[in-house]
Amino acid sequence: MSDAVRFVIITALPQPAAAAFDQARRAACRVGRCRAALVYPPHVTLRTGALVPRESVDSFLRELGETVGEWDPFPLQTKGLLFTTYSEGEARKNLVGYEIEKDRALMELNARLLRHETWRASNRLGFQPHITLAFDDLTEEGAKSIREWLDQSPDALPSGFQWTCDNVGVYRRVGGLWTLHTEWRAREPRPRDGFTIV
Repeated sequence: MSDAVRFVIITALPQPAAAAFDQARRAACRVGRCRAALVYPPHVTLRTGALVPRESVDSFLRELGETVGEWDPFPLQTKGLLFTTYSEGEARKNLVGYEIEKDRALMELNARLLRHETWRASNRLGFQPHITLAFDDLTEEGAKSIREWLDQSPDALPSGFQWTCDNVGVYRRVGGLWTLHTEWRAREPRPRDGFTIV
């Protein structure tokens, strides 16, 4: 599908949580000698992406918006650092990030989004919510360096984050960065909503 648009479907961290997380991510990428994570906004991937023919983009977005529907904002919270690997084709790749608590509202949002199957980019349907510090170009040696850095300096990164999920975004790569294309917002958050670095 050469004339298709690739989208990722994510919830972006709001400011100032995004700025605090980005600072942690840049530090981890320096230690791990990698950069791929930096082309994305700080985010949680909500479901597998989409590969949409250009002529179908408008209808895809309209149908996805109907699937998103209305929802109330809900809290998200990390539950510790994550060191793991994943498959991409034949390659085994490394990922370092923060695991996200599987809050009921988050799991319901993921399930709702997965019901929209048109132009789904892969059959990867498992949902392990996380925010990525480093991945893709992170070598085994780089992941080991991050682990050793944190063993030697346990306070180098925040132990966790809490924030309010109030957006679902469709992003596409423009130039070198994944950029917002379309966004749906939750109902107005309560004034006490915010974020915390743990």
